[in-house]
Amino acid sequence: MNRRRLLAATGPFLLFLGLWVALLPFSRPLPGGAHFDLEATPRIGCRSPVIGAFTEDRPTGSVYTIPRPMEGDPMVEVEVPCEGRARFRLALGMVLLAGGIVVRRRATPT
Repeated sequence: MNRRRLLAATGPFLLFLGLWVALLPFSRPLPGGAHFDLEATPRIGCRSPVIGAFTEDRPTGSVYTIPRPMEGDPMVEVEVPCEGRARFRLALGMVLLAGGIVVRRRATPT
């Protein structure tokens, strides 16, 4: 495969990936409850990294206080901090976006 064609295909992919990582809301798993399982672990939604990186983004959710919960077991409200993860996602998205711009500029003929 030609190097210029590879750069031409990689540039838009990096641009899209950078925007996706930096702009779309994400979710965090709630602590406590069952063993980790992608279907059983409750998740809480955080705001977009652009908003969450500069504001206090701490959504709350209800979790069981004992492992292997059953209906009627006690629950507590847990606050999940999203600011650190939002800053990381924003920085990673900006790096990918900048990389995509650089790759696109190198791929275009001068």
